Amino acid sequence: MNRSRFLLVLVSWALLVTVMAEIGAAQDKDRTVLRVKGANAMVTMCDRWGAQFSERNPNVTVVVSGGGTDAGFDALFDKSADIVMASRNIIDKEIQTAAVAGVTPAQLEISRSCVAIITHPENPLRQVTLDQLRKILAGDLTKWSELGGPDEPIIVLTAEHVSGTSVFLREFVMQNDYFSSDSKIKARYHDMIREIAARKPWAIGYCGMADANRGEQKRLVKILGIQKDEKSPAVLPSDQTLNNGSYPIIQPFFFYWDGGARSPIVQRFIDFCKERAAQSR
Repeated sequence: MNRSRFLLVLVSWALLVTVMAEIGAAQDKDRTVLRVKGANAMVTMCDRWGAQFSERNPNVTVVVSGGGTDAGFDALFDKSADIVMASRNIIDKEIQTAAVAGVTPAQLEISRSCVAIITHPENPLRQVTLDQLRKILAGDLTKWSELGGPDEPIIVLTAEHVSGTSVFLREFVMQNDYFSSDSKIKARYHDMIREIAARKPWAIGYCGMADANRGEQKRLVKILGIQKDEKSPAVLPSDQTLNNGSYPIIQPFFFYWDGGARSPIVQRFIDFCKERAAQSR
């Protein structure tokens, strides 16, 4: 190839690369990334909705990540997230932070879920009352023998105490008491399930119904029935007991976003998820 032809090919290639880069930039400019962050218990559900929304809206990529409700609010306030997945209500400190950040929090209860209480499959215990559960989590009951089981210590596993599900359990089950000082904190529910499987059979913890069902199917954990009181029947978490309200520990899930921003794409996604949640009831 002579020098002139080589230079012509080189220039043509450079022009092609430039054109392709401009096309890519134009496509990226037309594509919207919707960032959803927060409660770990909501990730699977919202990830599914995000994929369905992107199928209907090819120019929108929905990125869903966990980290906890508090991390979701932090991301909303520093503008690194568009929607918070929250497994609790916003608290006063976060409302104050929102005001400083120029964010006007808008809220929607998007769905509800059962909080499953889990232990090892070899644990002979099959059910607990709400009062017994409160005493277990608070450390007032410390031996399985106090519940009719063997003379072994109860190992309580919890999520971070600021997590939405932990806050919900403290308010709803524990009457604003605190978790046992001996409880072992796990960052993720998958870690809690693995820990229960490893500590056979004396650990107890909690997680969302979907994670608990998967763990039980793999024989890593056993889901305990919950009694409202000693005279009530034990009820297991399921879609049916969630919908009819018979399961005693039902947790609301929320979306929060900046209502002052008036983002059409955020509102479209929220409306889409609201429709999907209604169809699943």
